[in-house]
Amino acid sequence: MEKDQIVDTLNDLIRIVEDSHEGYRQAAETAEDEDLKALFNDLAAQRGAIVREIQRLVAEQGGAPDMGGTMMGGAHRFFLELKSAVMGHDRAAIIAEVERGETECLRRYDEAMAKELPLPITAVIAQHLDRIRVDRDRMAALRGVVA
Repeated sequence: MEKDQIVDTLNDLIRIVEDSHEGYRQAAETAEDEDLKALFNDLAAQRGAIVREIQRLVAEQGGAPDMGGTMMGGAHRFFLELKSAVMGHDRAAIIAEVERGETECLRRYDEAMAKELPLPITAVIAQHLDRIRVDRDRMAALRGVVA
C-alpha cells in the first residue's frame, strides 16, 4: 500500500474518531445524570488520545493529519443535541444515539483493517478497534438497562 493511501485511511479514522470525541463531549454536556456525565467525559478523553495517536501515525508516514470530524459527524452531533432537547434529556435516547455513532466508527475501523496497512499501523488500529468495540458494547448494555 502506498503512503498516500495509508495517510488517507488514517485520516478517515481521525475524522470518525474526532466525531466520536465530540459526540461524547456533547453527550457529557447534555446528560443530566452524573454517572453519564462522568462516563461520557472519560470516553471523550479516551477518543481524544486515540485521535492524537493516529495523527502521530500520519505524521510518521509524511502526511498531514486531519484536525476535524466528518460532515456526517456534524449531523450526528446535531441529531444527538436535537434528540436530547426534544426528548427532555431522555437517558435511553442519548445512549442509543451514542451507540449508533460508535457502530459507525466500528464500521470504518473494520474497513481500515481490511486494507493492507503496514503491520505496526495495523497493530495500533486493532487496539483502537478493540477499545471502541468494548465501549460500544457498554453503551448497548446501558441501553438495555434503561429500556
